Amino acid sequence: MRKKDVFAILLPVVIVALLYLISCATPPPTKELADAEAAVAAATNQCSMCKGDWCQNVGKPDVEYCGYPCGDAELAAAQAALAKGKVLAGEFCHELEARRMLVDAKAKADEARFKCLAKKEAPPPPPMVEEEFGLKDIFFDFNKYDIRPDAEPVLQENADVLKNNPNVTMVIEGYADIRGTPAYNLRLAQRRADAAKAYLVRQGVGPSRITTASGGETTQFAAGTSEDSFQLNRRAHFIPTQPSASAPGARIYFKFNDESKPAL
Repeated sequence: MRKKDVFAILLPVVIVALLYLISCATPPPTKELADAEAAVAAATNQCSMCKGDWCQNVGKPDVEYCGYPCGDAELAAAQAALAKGKVLAGEFCHELEARRMLVDAKAKADEARFKCLAKKEAPPPPPMVEEEFGLKDIFFDFNKYDIRPDAEPVLQENADVLKNNPNVTMVIEGYADIRGTPAYNLRLAQRRADAAKAYLVRQGVGPSRITTASGGETTQFAAGTSEDSFQLNRRAHFIPTQPSASAPGARIYFKFNDESKPAL
């Protein structure tokens, strides 16, 4: 066999081998591994505290885990994905698969941690005085602050209450569900409160009688991570105030003035 023929046979093999090596020339998933390990550790710690807190709350302080589910399935999936990602990261030409596995491990760990946070007993809603005037809350779509059609008749009723009681003023508190960062939810909740105020002002209520504030995700009116719970927490909450009325209990909320209010 002539040298030219040997070269013609070997050349495709060399090219295929080179392409294979180039396709494997990806950096190791160092950052993804560190992020996944940190997320799994945080979720493990959070779920452990959640189980202990829950068991104590139900009157079983000497029982380490009283059977309360707390992101167990999600945490187990995260740990399994992390273990597999570590193995793949050490194998030749498996960096991409390892990276995907580690990203999935972090996502599962975050899901477990948030589920554990939601499983804690939600604090009771702050004392309310709406019953005296019949004010009602309105609700918003996810990541929106537009007034929905179903909220318009409620706002009209609230406006009538204020117009029929000229000595009453009002605080409108905006709230959000737990999705999104706390800073973003503060801004979104403020926009919801402002939108509700703007609607009441258009109905003839004096703007000086209404103060708006943002509670962000600080108060959860419904516990859990279901869509029903998220919907109940995306609201504008109306609190009537009078000079002679007793304070409706201590609460912490955040208020932006027009100059400092950041854009979404």
